[in-house]
Amino acid sequence: MDRLCKKIYALDEEKRLRQRAMLCHVYWLALHDEWHRARDLMLMSHLQAIVDHSDTDTQILYNRTICQLGLCAFRHGFIKEAHQGLSEIQNTQRAKELLAQAVAMRQHERTAEQEKLERQRQIPYHMHINVELMECVYLICSMLLEIPHMASCEFEMRRRLLSRSFHYQLKQSEKNHTHNLLFKS
Repeated sequence: MDRLCKKIYALDEEKRLRQRAMLCHVYWLALHDEWHRARDLMLMSHLQAIVDHSDTDTQILYNRTICQLGLCAFRHGFIKEAHQGLSEIQNTQRAKELLAQAVAMRQHERTAEQEKLERQRQIPYHMHINVELMECVYLICSMLLEIPHMASCEFEMRRRLLSRSFHYQLKQSEKNHTHNLLFKS
């Protein structure tokens, strides 16, 4: 993979192809648990700054790469980095759409041609990133970061939330637990 990407970096003049090769390289490194190399390559490429101006396929590849980087960071025990990487996708409530694993259900916003293009962009099932695993890792990272923060700011009236979705899940579980205790008695 290194040789192929270096060849593209050296010979190809098309910016889009170099960006996609860089993202594929980072994705491959993250998938093979080479966290430090993947992170360094991503930071050196400055793709975060220019991905918003890229085409849709490149944005999808960027989102998938960020997710793999977050999962790789978690496997290496870098909780804060995993949380940062996965929060970009998890906080949108549209993870499957952003990873091109599902089509948005908002029919009134698209023409038939746009929907056809979106379906063509979808990633085959065997290449899907497990969204439930991603959410689980994100919530574990949120818990490991948020609980000490909550304990240190227990008596402050205005404490900053690190993860709204974690707080929502926590409140839901507390409500369900309280509800179950009341009706079991």
